[in-house]
Amino acid sequence: MATTVVLGAGLLGLAGTAEATPRPSAPAQVVTGHAVTGENSGQLAAGWSFYRAYWTKSACVSEGKAGKTKRWWADYSCKYETGNDGYKKWFLYVYNRRV
Repeated sequence: MATTVVLGAGLLGLAGTAEATPRPSAPAQVVTGHAVTGENSGQLAAGWSFYRAYWTKSACVSEGKAGKTKRWWADYSCKYETGNDGYKKWFLYVYNRRV
C-alpha cells in the first residue's frame, strides 16, 4: 500500500509535471528548436528548445507564462505529443531561453 502511495505521488510531480525528477535510465533529450507546424514532424526552428513535459495543458501554459513574465525566455508553446515512455503529455517549448 505504501508503495502505491509513493508511486502515485511521483506521477503528479511538482506543479503537474510529467517528470519532476530526471530518471538516470532515460536517455537525454536534446532539442534545438521549436516543433514546426505539422503532426509530429520532429523538425525544429532555430531559437526554440524543449523545456519540460506536463500531464495537463494548464500546467504547461502556466509554466510557460511564468517563465515569460520572469524573462527566462521570450516566448513559449505547448504541444500535445507522445513522450519517450509512450504516454501523451503536454511539451513546453521555449524561445530564446535565458535560464
